[in-house]
Formats: sequence, C-alpha cells, structure tokens
Amino acid sequence: MVIPPPRAAVPLPHFVPTQELFRADGLTLTGTSNTVTANVTNQVNGATGGLIDVSSVANGLLVVNASIAPTGTTPGLAVFFDVQDAYGNWCLVSNSTAISGAVLNSSGTVYGQISNGYNLSFAGRIRWVVTGTATPTFSGVSFSLYGR
Repeated sequence: MVIPPPRAAVPLPHFVPTQELFRADGLTLTGTSNTVTANVTNQVNGATGGLIDVSSVANGLLVVNASIAPTGTTPGLAVFFDVQDAYGNWCLVSNSTAISGAVLNSSGTVYGQISNGYNLSFAGRIRWVVTGTATPTFSGVSFSLYGR
C-alpha cells in the first residue's frame, strides 16, 4: 500500500470511530434560506464561525429537532448538509430533498445521512430552507451532528 505524501501545512486527520461534531439548540429558523452562521455557537467546541470541521470523518448523521409547533400557513423545513471544496464552492452531500428525504411540517425530529457515498472535505455547514406562507417560523430547533 502506498500512502500519498502529506499536504503542505495540513495535518493528517486523526480518525475516531464516532464523534460528536456539532450541537446547537434553541434556534429560531425563519426566512426562505439560511445557514448556521457565526452567531450560533457549536456547543461541542465553543466555535462560532459557522463552519464545521469534518476532516476526520467520512460520513455521519445529522439530527434535527423542532420542539415548538411552527407558525405560519403550511410551514415546511428542509435541512441540508454541504461541504466546501478547495475553491470555496459548496457541494450538497445530504439527500437532495432534505436530510431524511422528507420536509419537517410540524414539531418533531428528522434525521439523515450526510455523505450519500461521498467522502467529506475539511469544512461543512448546515443549511435550511423554510417554506410556507404567513411568515412561517420554526422555533426551539436543535441540530446534532455525529461523524465516523
């Protein structure tokens, strides 16, 4: 087996069987589309940059829980997971409909795989789309991301 040379200034990843990569709760999701941003603290490591380090995992599980019934008419919440390439482009690595293949329409929990057979890169992000009319809002939302 031939191991490629290490990349300049990039440490080799340390692989752990299963690890928690991201956790945030008490979020309110509104608008049409958004991502976890710098004002959201990752409760796993205290980081507030919005990017999630996925360099040590090849796949994972993203769990989304909305603890409060949404407002608005026909509200819908679709959550996605993207990774960033070396040029800053974002690539979808979850189901193309939503992480579970279904949109959340009420309070409850959805979850889904974040790799779909692809290898993850160094940086990831959680992205969502809120649909509906009469200003739909999902409150009390939590995100939990686990990788392996």
